[in-house]
Amino acid sequence: MKIKTVLKVVDGVIINNGSILSKIRKITIDTRKINKNDLFIAINGNNFDGHDFIEEAIRKGVNAVIVEKDVLIETNIPIIKVNSTIEALGKLSKYNREKYRNIPIIAVTGSCGKTTTKELISLVLTQKYNVLKNEGSLNNHLGLPTTLLELNNKYDVAVLEMGMNHLNEISYLSNICLPDYGVITNIGTSHIGLLGNKKNIFKAKMEILDGMDNGYLIVNGMDKYLKKIKYDKTIKVLNNITNLKCDFEKTTFTLNIDNKDYDFVFNVPGKHLIMDVLIAIKVGIMFNVEIDKIIEAISKYKMIKGRVNIIKKDDLKIINDSYNSSFESLMGSLDLLNKNDYNIVVLGDILELGKHSYKIHKKIAKNIKKRPIDEILTIGTYTKVIKSNHFDNLDDLINYLNKIIKPNTTILIKGSAKMNLSKLVDYLVLP
Repeated sequence: MKIKTVLKVVDGVIINNGSILSKIRKITIDTRKINKNDLFIAINGNNFDGHDFIEEAIRKGVNAVIVEKDVLIETNIPIIKVNSTIEALGKLSKYNREKYRNIPIIAVTGSCGKTTTKELISLVLTQKYNVLKNEGSLNNHLGLPTTLLELNNKYDVAVLEMGMNHLNEISYLSNICLPDYGVITNIGTSHIGLLGNKKNIFKAKMEILDGMDNGYLIVNGMDKYLKKIKYDKTIKVLNNITNLKCDFEKTTFTLNIDNKDYDFVFNVPGKHLIMDVLIAIKVGIMFNVEIDKIIEAISKYKMIKGRVNIIKKDDLKIINDSYNSSFESLMGSLDLLNKNDYNIVVLGDILELGKHSYKIHKKIAKNIKKRPIDEILTIGTYTKVIKSNHFDNLDDLINYLNKIIKPNTTILIKGSAKMNLSKLVDYLVLP
């Protein structure tokens, strides 16, 4: 891309004597990933300020820098000033998307399961196509545009996850990536503290339509809110499987497609993940992936670290679900407990629930009574409402846990990411 094109797209001005004749290779917001002839955008974030790294970017050979602050640096490369570097990143991402409008984009959002669904869809489509996806959970106003800048003619399709915790965030992302297909996994209680109620969460998720031009919307047809959608190109995926069996090793089921039964093996435990699988199967069918290839892809899927990872060490089984938590995903994880085992559940707070925090944790306390649990250990503020052995710090919890572990013990570890329960997993697993 020519620098004069960049200037036009971001509506910026050059604040030094840098030349605009050169071209840029790639666009980056991370100096650790810079290569010669790149464009560096100095993002002013909550935990960092890209303006502090401009000189490093210049030393590494960038051809231009975009800033939103006045900077005094002696350099021959152009320093482009804009009102907002975050908006500049979005504008450049949308410009790149519009260059490759022929490449279909599938946007995925939802309260729970969006990363799993994004990964499953990507894996299914990879059986036939070259797929671009956002890695991990790079799904926000920085991660999605950065991924979208990678779009080019070598890809056949892109699968992009969209996260949010406020209204208008999905709308912003949708208007950048202009999806041809939207996917909504469910409407749950995640971020309800910031959005107030489920109706607002539903409203926020439906913003996925804002950047769509008559595209298809694929949703969980079993969800209370999503099954009522009136958008005329909505495909409501139903849970119409048979022969469902679930254990610690895998989940198996039969699905009828075009009047023929197919057997699926999903090598992840958990009935609560079935809808994510069914949505991925539906997308694969819509993209004309052969059923046998879809079956193969589903069987190869592995959960990312910290999400329903089953770890066996000697006669101890650990369900590592420490990556994050919500009421809905916790209930699904509790279903994995076997009444024949000695079951210990370690729970940390579910965060971002706002005024609903105690109400939802009390709901957990009520529902957890019905589960085959021998010991409940809790840490945090809101988990105090759950009848349990409560601890103020992880060291004390670990000391107590060591005393109660016995043969054939299963330990479920679940909490919001900021509770740092992954440290407990590391303690139990690492030598």
